[in-house]
Amino acid sequence: MRRRGSAVKFGHPAALIDLGLDIAWPPIDTARRDATWDFGFSHLAGQAHQGWRESREEARKAAEGDGIGQTPGSAAAVLLEDTLRLLRSALPDAAVTALWAGASDRPGSTDGRDWLRLIADVCRERLREAAPAYTPVVAPARTELADPVLREVRETAPAVMDKVVSPHWHPVPATDVMDALEHVVTRIDPDLGFRLFLRVLRTLSVPLTQEQYDRYEAIGERFGYGEYHVSDVDHLIEAG
Repeated sequence: MRRRGSAVKFGHPAALIDLGLDIAWPPIDTARRDATWDFGFSHLAGQAHQGWRESREEARKAAEGDGIGQTPGSAAAVLLEDTLRLLRSALPDAAVTALWAGASDRPGSTDGRDWLRLIADVCRERLREAAPAYTPVVAPARTELADPVLREVRETAPAVMDKVVSPHWHPVPATDVMDALEHVVTRIDPDLGFRLFLRVLRTLSVPLTQEQYDRYEAIGERFGYGEYHVSDVDHLIEAG
């Protein structure tokens, strides 16, 4: 596949790239977790903002968000894998909506699996363009880390019992979000559950102790996350 990209990443002078150097990209690997920041479905949720709309255009931006040096189509493949995990699960539509609300702080703006189906369609469209030889797969979940992630979710649940996602606009009880998170961790994928949990902590502004944050970092290291992934919640650590 002929691509222009970062010459530094491949050890070639920029002039060669500009002249049309053919780059032999490695196969897409959805098991990699070492992106600098967040990725996949949790990353998409983190892109939501006040003027954001759950639409094909917004999903497309995330699906096209390959990092420098990443094999074209990598972002779409990882997002598709996360989305298919949720889409094929027994998670009720109402719980899917609550989960998205808690992770994105955009309650009341999606309709359960319809949103997941749209994301999946966009990812497949992107992969047909960027990596037509790639066959989407859903790898086995990292279930060996379910217990430590579940402990963190359950420890946080009492602290958010009275909280509400966006209380002034289609409020969603935090208890519904935490129940959905527990379902994801125990029955779908602890890795996806932990990434969404970190997003929910931000949405609900949950105060953290240094000890809690250190445990989150340790879990992130075990999953193989990049350097700054977990640090996205370090501002929640209470002083003293």
